[in-house]
Amino acid sequence: MLVTAARALEPEPAAAAPPGSLREAVLVALDSSARLRTAPPPPEPATHLEVLALDVDGVLTDGRLTLRDGGGAGKRLSYRDLDACTRARTAGVRVALVTGEEGAAVERIAHLVKPELVLEGRKDKLAALHELGARLGVGLDRICYVGDSDRDAPALAAVALGLAPVDASVEARRAAHRTLSSPGGRGAVQEAVELVLAEREPRAERDAAERAVRRIAHASLEAHRRFADEAPAEIARLACALAGALRRGGKVLLCGNGGSAADAQHVAGELLCRFLRDREPWPAIALGADTPALTAIANDYRYEDVFARQIRALARAGDVVVGITTSGSSPNILAALDAGRERGATTIAFTGERGAPLAERADLCFVAPARDTARVQELHLAAWHAICEVVESLLTAGAAE
Repeated sequence: MLVTAARALEPEPAAAAPPGSLREAVLVALDSSARLRTAPPPPEPATHLEVLALDVDGVLTDGRLTLRDGGGAGKRLSYRDLDACTRARTAGVRVALVTGEEGAAVERIAHLVKPELVLEGRKDKLAALHELGARLGVGLDRICYVGDSDRDAPALAAVALGLAPVDASVEARRAAHRTLSSPGGRGAVQEAVELVLAEREPRAERDAAERAVRRIAHASLEAHRRFADEAPAEIARLACALAGALRRGGKVLLCGNGGSAADAQHVAGELLCRFLRDREPWPAIALGADTPALTAIANDYRYEDVFARQIRALARAGDVVVGITTSGSSPNILAALDAGRERGATTIAFTGERGAPLAERADLCFVAPARDTARVQELHLAAWHAICEVVESLLTAGAAE
């Protein structure tokens, strides 16, 4: 689980942020993530499934019998389940029907499903699956079975992957490796086919992907631990500087490139609209959002000036200019900070460990304790959410009382 500072869904009562609250909140989130990360994983199904064996009543059908006027009875199937059987056969999965019923109804269903083998009149499902495996030349460790009743339970437990529809009996669901989210006759077979096809994907590729995700998650957790230990004091200074400027009627001008441009727009939206609390709007502008100005300046002058020229037009003493650059070396961000200083604005930089020298070009600087761009961006978001929450607390505490 990747941890970032999360927005609450409902406003909290206004109160000044107590010292150390940011660090404590991040540590609580990290502790929760660690406990989730150490929870035992679900049992792994087979790595290569060759046969999909389906019960009929309660799996392919909804298990109900429809009596018709004038005699006769009918059973209902889902077209999506029939289409799923076709997709399984096309992908090379061998489809079989194993049912305790027999007669014309089974024959009609088999005509629609077109299985490789039909075993009807088999009340003992486990014995039937052993027979199925022998006739198809596969072991139970290559069979997925979908059943819904108590007498299916031994078979569900014995195969590589036992699946039970959501409306199966308690005993069947207890014995199955997994309970499907769909009921019999209404999507259970489609869901089973999707699981079987997913398990037939190259296992090495999926294992490598899972290892990569775990490595990324652990790196993110470590970066957030450092953030909790090292960043609160600097984040508090930044929050107080922004709150002071807004309290005195100043505005906030933000800029960045790429993902940092998105962060600038995100933060401007939080300040202009709201974060956690209903309040008056605060003036905040993301300079990268003005496409005509960006393209005109880049075309008529140079891209290095796209933010600086806007700042020379918009910034005044008492405003705040924020430059966000994960590398710390973006020429247009450096020029923007210089232009902000020239206009008498307070300048704030956001960067990562590789951009530490950027601190010399700004009045205040948050250096995210990470070097990889992705981790730096994650910590920037955590820092901005914390800043928005603290600024709202500082500026709305009196209004809420």
